[in-house]
Amino acid sequence: MTREYTPEVKAAVMAALLAGQSVSSLAKEYDLPKGTVSGWRRQAETVAANGVATVATQKKQDQINDLILDLIISQLKSQIAMSDHSGDKKWLFTQEASALAMLLGVGNDKVFRLLQALNNERSESDPSQTK
Repeated sequence: MTREYTPEVKAAVMAALLAGQSVSSLAKEYDLPKGTVSGWRRQAETVAANGVATVATQKKQDQINDLILDLIISQLKSQIAMSDHSGDKKWLFTQEASALAMLLGVGNDKVFRLLQALNNERSESDPSQTK
């Protein structure tokens, strides 16, 4: 029968392993089987080797996603303002059609491209999400 250990005990043992304490001394100190402590050491080594890079990469990706979301919100607000402004018939009739098409078309294109990029990014980070 497998014995359960509290998360606090496991965390303390793993921290001590990362600090350089031996499996034998920790097994004695915490009254644990050496095999259990050895397994936790392998986990601690894996976290030490891969965890920092993974956390750093994820943090950077989260920052990028936050910036993309902020940009999308800003673009949407801008598009709403332009849409409201272009509803003013007096102003609208003083504009050239090609300039209006550029103004609204480019803005809309940016919004849709940013939304697509955000959706693609979320799909890559969570494969269960659909595109």
